[in-house]
Amino acid sequence: MNVEINLLPEEFRPRAPVETRTLLVIVLVLALAVGCYFLYQAKSNAKAEIADLEKNIAAVNQQIDTITRDAQGLTNSISTLKTVTRSYESFVASKITWGDALARVQSHKPSGVALGGLTQKGNTLEIQGTAGGTSSSFSGVTSYGRALDGDTKFTLAGWPTLKSATFSLTIKVAPGGGR
Repeated sequence: MNVEINLLPEEFRPRAPVETRTLLVIVLVLALAVGCYFLYQAKSNAKAEIADLEKNIAAVNQQIDTITRDAQGLTNSISTLKTVTRSYESFVASKITWGDALARVQSHKPSGVALGGLTQKGNTLEIQGTAGGTSSSFSGVTSYGRALDGDTKFTLAGWPTLKSATFSLTIKVAPGGGR
């Protein structure tokens, strides 16, 4: 056992270079300073990241606006194209192909009936011709009229007129007639 007796007054006694409390306060202050520095650094980094994100968001919003305008333009173009397509299909459906219609008129002609002239007025066709014989001429013309009226593309527009051997028939041609 080692006992130390120090007879020197307090002010002359040897002291530790730094007091424990002071050392603790210095360490605590340094730890708080380092913590504050890291906190400040983290806050600065967060602000920088927020600024970068805001720039990126603004760029993305601008791209969204551009894409939205382009999409609206494409939607309008598609709508216009659909309208034009419907108009074209309607036009084609209502168009009368007269060559085909005349071929159908010729194909329904019975024997004993000769066509002399065809006159187109709008969607009607006037057929002039001659029929042979006296009693059979009217029946030949009426059977020709019935055959044309029975066709889905033609409608008889009135009674046939017959003067001696010449006749006249008027038929309406349906839209798309002849096809």
